[in-house]
Amino acid sequence: MFAILTLSVVLYSRCFKLLLSIRRSSRQYDARGSARERQLPALRLERDQVHESFRQQRLALGAMIAAAPLLGLLGTVSGMVTTFESISGRSAEKTMEGLARGISEVLVATESGLVVAIPALLMVHIASRSVRKYMQKLNQIEQNAWLDSPT
Repeated sequence: MFAILTLSVVLYSRCFKLLLSIRRSSRQYDARGSARERQLPALRLERDQVHESFRQQRLALGAMIAAAPLLGLLGTVSGMVTTFESISGRSAEKTMEGLARGISEVLVATESGLVVAIPALLMVHIASRSVRKYMQKLNQIEQNAWLDSPT
């Protein structure tokens, strides 16, 4: 459980940081948009930087999202081992108590891994959509600048 908790803190702090940086980039661009239309090299550089930064973040976040259910599975396995050990060496009354406690531990571990992974996966999807919209906006401005420029 400690590993899942630590992973969730790191994962969600990086998710929120990513979402905030995408939002900040978009707002900064909106504030300076008309002046940037005339600066195509700067526009391309910004687009490439945003895209590369998101790609790197997505890889790291994807690994952490995949690790959360696996840590839950590890907790499930250790809970099952504990459960079977409690069953093997006790009387009938204590066996039921140990079985119930072990199953509870197993379910909590599994649930914790999924509770960490699923919302983070949704956050990465939202970030991906935001980056895609931002990239489309930059591409449209670049395209308009090319059409408006004298040849």
